[in-house]
Amino acid sequence: MITVADVVADPTLNLHVVAGSTGLGRRVTSAHVSELVAPRDWLRGGELLMTVGLLLPMTVPRCQDYLSECDAAGVAGVALGVGHGLPYVDCPDELRQAAEEVGVPLLVVPDETPFIAVTKWVFETIAAQERHDLQTAMEINRTLTAVATNAAPLAALVSAWSAASDTPCVVCDGRGRLLAATSTADPAFVDRACRAPFDPRAGRGSWAMVGEVEVHAVGADVPLAYVVLRADMDATSRNSSTVLVSLIALDVERRNLSDQTEWRRRGQVLTQLLRPGIKRERAQHLSASIGLTGEFLQVAVISADDPDALAFRVHLGLDGALVRVHGATVEVAYCDPAALAKAVAAHADGRPAGIGAVTAPETLAVSAMQARSLLPISEQLGRVVSASEGETVSLLLSLGPPEVVRGFADAVLAPLDHLDPRDRLESLRTLDQWLRVNGAWDPAAQRLSLHRNTVRNRIDRIAALTGRRLDDGEDRMELWLALKARAALPR
Repeated sequence: MITVADVVADPTLNLHVVAGSTGLGRRVTSAHVSELVAPRDWLRGGELLMTVGLLLPMTVPRCQDYLSECDAAGVAGVALGVGHGLPYVDCPDELRQAAEEVGVPLLVVPDETPFIAVTKWVFETIAAQERHDLQTAMEINRTLTAVATNAAPLAALVSAWSAASDTPCVVCDGRGRLLAATSTADPAFVDRACRAPFDPRAGRGSWAMVGEVEVHAVGADVPLAYVVLRADMDATSRNSSTVLVSLIALDVERRNLSDQTEWRRRGQVLTQLLRPGIKRERAQHLSASIGLTGEFLQVAVISADDPDALAFRVHLGLDGALVRVHGATVEVAYCDPAALAKAVAAHADGRPAGIGAVTAPETLAVSAMQARSLLPISEQLGRVVSASEGETVSLLLSLGPPEVVRGFADAVLAPLDHLDPRDRLESLRTLDQWLRVNGAWDPAAQRLSLHRNTVRNRIDRIAALTGRRLDDGEDRMELWLALKARAALPR
């Protein structure tokens, strides 16, 4: 990069600053000659604009208008040619004053320095810098390629990048866990970088800008890892960053290929564990062969349009899980129920999914059967369903048409609904707690903090109002189902 100060500093050009010295740090990207008094539409920014002021009315207001338009167009500076045979022998005070007020660097080009000399110097200097940057980038690329054959390529690549560039680089896995980071990446940047791939702005492409960083995804369909670089890198780092990302991607893909063999072996072990009637000793031997030390496992089943891709995503998201594709479903066995439920919720994404009960490895087929049987219920409810859900009756009731279920509850509980609000609440609460303890008076009284006779009087009244005999199993079941229907489908 060259600046206005660099152009002025070259003794061969003999340029002088006459105003706007505070802007000498502006970047120069080209040199351009124009005598237009309104040149904005012909500028792209970064120009050192040269003029002899032939058409410029030399008054302070008109000079201010001219320089303000140049400033708005992003020019680096304005150079006025002066000397014999030109409109001005010296820089006019009006132009000098306007440049100070607008803040645009104003240079004087003496008559012994032709404009073409300035133009040639600018473009030659930029070209020389670009050649230098490219050569430096090629040296960095050669270094990166050499260390990529290291026994630990990822660590070697990150270390080499730290030595060659000030641009911080962070590599995290598909779940945002840190794999490697350059020494130039402070903890705050590392934290931001590991969260950036999951920012809504990241989208689903292979490359995205998220705030001040750029995120490169590694992996065709399912991201295996992310390479995060600070976006404001210099030209040399920019030229080498693509090689860095490519070499990191090669290492990640290579490690993934070697991991797939173990993943498929664990899937075969799961298939054997799911065979009904497997002996306990055999199940323990299979578990030990893949390093499973937990006494209990749990199976989840997820329907999928592309089960292979979904199985791969689940495998990446759950360390140590047993994953297999079974028809149009993905079956997962895992030792941590909370982590399994979280993973299923994340990966099901609206698909039918069921989770069986926690069980020992030798009875894992039972958990799998439960999970499979819950898929139709999950599809109808539109959510993940678990065999451990306590409100089984409410779950079944929620499968019926809402108007039918509510109509049944209203028909059974109508006599109680017509009581005044306080009596209604007390009656329904008493009935619920009494039914929960199977009609036992003392436990119900204890739950309600009432005397047993008060509970008995309320239950007798409910029986009279509803016309149900509460010593009859069917009548009690109707009342219980009506209460559960209200809980499953509240208005």
